[in-house]
Amino acid sequence: MLDFGLLDAQHEAREHPEMLSAGYFDFRSAAYRVAQGEAWAVVGSKGAGKSATFEHLKLLWDPQPDKFLLEWNLGSFPVADVTQIQIGGSPGPTNTRAAWEFLLLLRLFASLMRDQGAEYPTALVTLHKSLVAGGLIDGPDLRTRFVDWSKSTLKINIMGSGVDASVSQSDITALQLAQILRAALMRAHSGSQHVLAIDGLDSFFAQSEEQLESLGALLDATYDLNGFLRDSGLRMSVVLAIRHDMYAQVPSTDSAKLSDRAIELDWSRNGLGNGDELWDLVNTKVKASIPPSFDGLALGDVRKAYLSTPIGIGPHSYMPSYLIAQTRFLPRDLIALLNEVKAVHPGSGQLTEDNAKQAVRQYAETYFVREVSNGLSRVLPGPSAVKVRTFVDALSALPSREFEIATLEREVDGLLSRADLRVLLKQMFLIGGLGTKVGSGLTSRTNFYFRRVAGASFSPHASFVLHNALVQAWNLPWN
Repeated sequence: MLDFGLLDAQHEAREHPEMLSAGYFDFRSAAYRVAQGEAWAVVGSKGAGKSATFEHLKLLWDPQPDKFLLEWNLGSFPVADVTQIQIGGSPGPTNTRAAWEFLLLLRLFASLMRDQGAEYPTALVTLHKSLVAGGLIDGPDLRTRFVDWSKSTLKINIMGSGVDASVSQSDITALQLAQILRAALMRAHSGSQHVLAIDGLDSFFAQSEEQLESLGALLDATYDLNGFLRDSGLRMSVVLAIRHDMYAQVPSTDSAKLSDRAIELDWSRNGLGNGDELWDLVNTKVKASIPPSFDGLALGDVRKAYLSTPIGIGPHSYMPSYLIAQTRFLPRDLIALLNEVKAVHPGSGQLTEDNAKQAVRQYAETYFVREVSNGLSRVLPGPSAVKVRTFVDALSALPSREFEIATLEREVDGLLSRADLRVLLKQMFLIGGLGTKVGSGLTSRTNFYFRRVAGASFSPHASFVLHNALVQAWNLPWN
């Protein structure tokens, strides 16, 4: 009868909304802080719950007339092309930052104009109609306007919008329009809360300097624009959902300052966690799935009800610890594994050791291997499917879970360059597919990215250790 939920937050919100409303576990008070306008970035690995935070708020806010959450998914948006938008300045990071600010302001203004409780001059209605007519708001051709913005001015009616009268009322640049939109927002008054939630960046990995520059400019524009909104007394904010590795590497002048307003969804507590909060999330979800009509015993903790029988699997004597060790300390991983447990469990009573092993193997061979392949799919520039397949095949044929780059080079000799191999290994480290071994003998330890400790970093010269789930999936020796 228990439901552990779906792996995709958007699908879960559509098919089982109760799992993201009553069944939402607000880790690090992420949803609360976003709702209060205190958080401007939600940072975490793919599967850490960034999208779930937005979907939870959307479900809660939809019936409330004074709450507006506008989602902008950049998964299919030409992020790199934003560097080419000439909005009135010279090409470069400053221009790209201004271009992102322009795009964000358009969406904030659109959200404001949907607010029936807002008060603003009639001139803003005229401005809104002009933007809609020009395809800049609610238009199907927004992405195709990049060339138009770089080659021509915009035809916008700005009469009475609060802009400097020296600007022509018909021919203006996007840079001038950004200033018009700032002035328009300042002329409006509303007690409503508006959040522009930017998601979808998990679907690609920065492959070029243009993508990195564009994402860095997006971070800077988010920080600058949120500062303007707060200083102006507007109950509006822009919130960016971004992977930790991307957040750390993009060229940005404000990402360090943005950290004051960022929420880190780190479920392993920097290597010191025991998974209690992940199990709290599971318990919250499954309790929400139990129908009110059920008149049996109330469920307290899934671990006590179904996973408390002592086991002897390797170093594990406690079933929940064994299951957690097959994950990357991510909600998506644990939910995927528990769905496999449910498939093999007879329906009541304690999970047996044999059924646990069977569930782990199914989870590892299907979900985990696919997750690893997905995480590698867009790292190398150009067509790379064959290279990634070669790399994964070489890993699956290793003589041991512990290896060094020289061993892998012999497996892919002539098929992958040393540079490509280093890129793929580093990406494997970032997505949690392998760890680096530090020290030797009794003092050795393995650092995984999802359980970072002081000094944990990637080096192509380190000894590597494959994740437990990959050892299971590929039937590799443990030593």
